Amino acid sequence: MSVEQRWNTVLLSGYAKLPANTTIEAAYHILVVTVLFDKRTGVIVDAEASMITELTKNFVKKLLIGYNLNDGPEELMEVFENFYYGNAKKALETAIRSLFIKYKDYVAEQNPFM
Repeated sequence: MSVEQRWNTVLLSGYAKLPANTTIEAAYHILVVTVLFDKRTGVIVDAEASMITELTKNFVKKLLIGYNLNDGPEELMEVFENFYYGNAKKALETAIRSLFIKYKDYVAEQNPFM
């Protein structure tokens, strides 16, 4: 079995500019959201965001893990809209939307005739 055949997960990352004059912007400048998804199903199995507090990191992680990228960003964006009220809200939404764009590119690359 080749190394590639043993790997069933793929890593994607999305980036966004953070709002000026916030603690997170002073620390990171750019927000990074990274997910590891099962390439057979599209389900996110692990996630991380470059946030300041552990509570926020864990909140974002819990919202992302288990989400199926094949379902598109709309439902996930609605959850963030209703439950996340931090200063980096728009940046977080932008970074997550960029994950979906990259996922769409990944799927097209894997299935060029679809």
